[in-house]
Amino acid sequence: MIPRRLVFLIPLLLTLSGAATAQDGGGTAVRLLFWQIKPGMTRDFEEGYKRHLEWHRRHHDTWAWHGWMITSGERYGYFMDASFQHRWSDFDTPATPSAEDSADNNLNVATYADERSAASYDAISGEATRDLLTSPLLTVYHFAITPGAATELESIVSVELRAVGRHALLRPVNGATEYLLLLPAAKQADYATQAEIVRRLLDSVRRKSKGALIVAYRTETGRYRPDLSNVPDTR
Repeated sequence: MIPRRLVFLIPLLLTLSGAATAQDGGGTAVRLLFWQIKPGMTRDFEEGYKRHLEWHRRHHDTWAWHGWMITSGERYGYFMDASFQHRWSDFDTPATPSAEDSADNNLNVATYADERSAASYDAISGEATRDLLTSPLLTVYHFAITPGAATELESIVSVELRAVGRHALLRPVNGATEYLLLLPAAKQADYATQAEIVRRLLDSVRRKSKGALIVAYRTETGRYRPDLSNVPDTR
């Protein structure tokens, strides 16, 4: 949505061999952002964000932006949005006028919230499909790893995740240092299943690694907000 989001976007959903996996949108790039809503302005933010999405629709923007309200974790109450499945060349020629986009964003969104995080990732396992992204709940597991342990970690984790259903594992590239594992859920009762998946994953990494690979991890869950998302039929 915001022009500066277009900076540092990198190919997403690469396989471990480095070959690109084509998505519905024909590309492999993603951007993930977190907004901290100003005190007492949640309703104003939501209404302003809807106006900004409508601005994009009026300008026939074909980019899909998904939005979640964070309901657990350290960033409880934040808003998370992301755009997936782009070609890299998309960001050389934005679908909407950058200056006008920025002005509308400043008026309708930044007035009510502060952008706290903007990062780009590579996906190395699974797929960030529309079905995954539009699930009622999305749990994000953040894994902090030992510097220099990425290759060994990915080798182990990629094998373990073959038995997992819908998921996306993201390798940090710019703006972040933690790996992300995205797991969708239909209801809160699914959290226990997700926790068991991660417990087995951590156990496997500990057993198979030559040293400590994952030094810390944390979770947060977002509730999908279709009213704060823009998913054109063309995507």
